[in-house]
Amino acid sequence: RIGAAQPLHQDGGIYSVNIALNEHKDDSENGFTGGGTFFEALTVGDGDYIKRPSAPGHAIIHKTTQRHAGAPTTSGVRDILVIFLTARQPEKPEIEEATWRVERAMRLTPLAKELTRDELIPCLKLAASNDPTSHALPYALGVHLSQEGDMNDPSDERWEEICQGVKSFERSIVLNPADARAHYGLGMALSERHKYAMRTRRMHLLPPPQEAAESLINSFETAIRLEIKCDEAGCSNGFNLADVYLTLSDFVLRLKNFELARTYLNQVEECIKREGNTNEDWAQSMLQQVSAMLGYINEHETP
Repeated sequence: RIGAAQPLHQDGGIYSVNIALNEHKDDSENGFTGGGTFFEALTVGDGDYIKRPSAPGHAIIHKTTQRHAGAPTTSGVRDILVIFLTARQPEKPEIEEATWRVERAMRLTPLAKELTRDELIPCLKLAASNDPTSHALPYALGVHLSQEGDMNDPSDERWEEICQGVKSFERSIVLNPADARAHYGLGMALSERHKYAMRTRRMHLLPPPQEAAESLINSFETAIRLEIKCDEAGCSNGFNLADVYLTLSDFVLRLKNFELARTYLNQVEECIKREGNTNEDWAQSMLQQVSAMLGYINEHETP
């Protein structure tokens, strides 16, 4: 119905089949408008990233691990039938079918969420070993390794976790370059690794400064570019673009790149104004940080 949509997600099983049951406005004046399946992987190109079956009775089939969303229906009613194809465990344990390994990885993933962190990470690694083609598993590992540990722990073990988190996000991006979350996660992980290295005197273990800066900036800018496409289709990932620009501003300001910092700070204000959130507490806090950074730039920038 009007406004009906689904957020970006993966399905369970091996393949998803989406069968059209009624006509689109392009084919019948009584048909619905909008709707269709938004495929995240298609946002890296310039083509249409919302697809629909060509006519009632026709179908779209895709791997369940491919992230997708239901684009909003703008008028009328869109009727579909969705079928999920799954795999059974082989009757003989010595038979290791590839489809069952993918299914097993899919079933392990929700189980991991119910475990403690010490148990969760090995469970995700086990799932990833069963389905090394899944980008979602290294993404989840990156989140738990880099963002959910104790950043005040100066041990070598914690440092190794942070570095593994960066590598996990990088692996996820190799498998799915279109996932804005993974690019955002990588940018945050690189930023946190830099701050942690400064606090624990490990700067000598980081890549050269120019290389590190380019990696972080590219990660965040790619995340922004992909998220804008998702948002235009009504299928956003939901992370705060103003926060991304603010993190970028802080990083390049530390590098004394005042011109680029000013550009990013202006984008923070634009994002907040565009969303109409200027009076909310988080927005006011960000705007205060923007004002402080601009004041620092004005004070130290060479005329």
